[in-house]
Amino acid sequence: MNVHDSHVNYTDRDLLEFLAKQQAQDVRWGSDFEQQLLDTLDPAARPVGASLPWSECADLIRFRPSELSIHAGMNGHHKSMVTGQLLQWFALQGERVGIMSFEMPVADTMRRMCQQAAGSPAPSREFVQQWAVWCHDRIAFYDKLDTTPAAQVLGVVFHMAKVLGCRHILIDSLTNCGLPYGERGEEKRFAEALCATAKAFGIHVHLVVHVRKPSQAGEEHIPSKFDIRGAGEITDLAHNVVIHWADKRRAELKRKQDAGRKLSEKEAEYLEQRTDQRLIVAKQRNGAFEGPIGLNFHDSLQFYRGRLLRPEFPRIHA
Repeated sequence: MNVHDSHVNYTDRDLLEFLAKQQAQDVRWGSDFEQQLLDTLDPAARPVGASLPWSECADLIRFRPSELSIHAGMNGHHKSMVTGQLLQWFALQGERVGIMSFEMPVADTMRRMCQQAAGSPAPSREFVQQWAVWCHDRIAFYDKLDTTPAAQVLGVVFHMAKVLGCRHILIDSLTNCGLPYGERGEEKRFAEALCATAKAFGIHVHLVVHVRKPSQAGEEHIPSKFDIRGAGEITDLAHNVVIHWADKRRAELKRKQDAGRKLSEKEAEYLEQRTDQRLIVAKQRNGAFEGPIGLNFHDSLQFYRGRLLRPEFPRIHA
């Protein structure tokens, strides 16, 4: 049976031989990959990619070179705040980062990250100066708000990767990347372009996306990767999918307790057993772990486990 499209007859023997010769260089026997296989199975091999900042769960997910990660969640569930903290800690690991936030001025993004770094809602002037100096050559920001055409976004990613040497690039968010609403083909092509760019430069691209509004449960609904708004191919193409969910009920109970109002036994039990935030690894193509990671939320906007993170930053010399 003949199979045709508008340009090619796939039963044409000469054409198939031509295509075969073009692709032959990419076809190799399994023995050619022996060393790569040994490297991947070596138990002493150092894990590849940036780790989470919380030591007890640091290696549950790695953000590796040449990958695309999707960070998804409902509005108000701290997607931007958590990813900002993650990228700052990647920079502390020696991996230069770039941040494109289209919904918040750079100064506001930096303020939140500086508070997280200090573990204080009101860091000292000296700390702010030290932290700002530390940012040089470590954290780059794209200074533009509102919707930006997808081609320009890709241009910024190219510049950050090739010229500035950024190893992690955050795009916050897909909604602001100038793609026609409902055009899933365009969203798929954009995700494909991000994957290709990540592979070409050996970088990790982090893309923030939204999820569909739940029909009944409201903000108590914990989204899954199937709730992500837009083309389903986005999650198919991504190497990692991370869901960010804030426990709004726990936050309300904390406010009630702080106001001096008595909690019921059931409410007190809920407050004791839950955490403020969940980072849910819904997909990890090159890692074994999938599941939730519980985090607590400090008034410095830092997310922590057990105790606050206190990284060291270089001091300013007169």
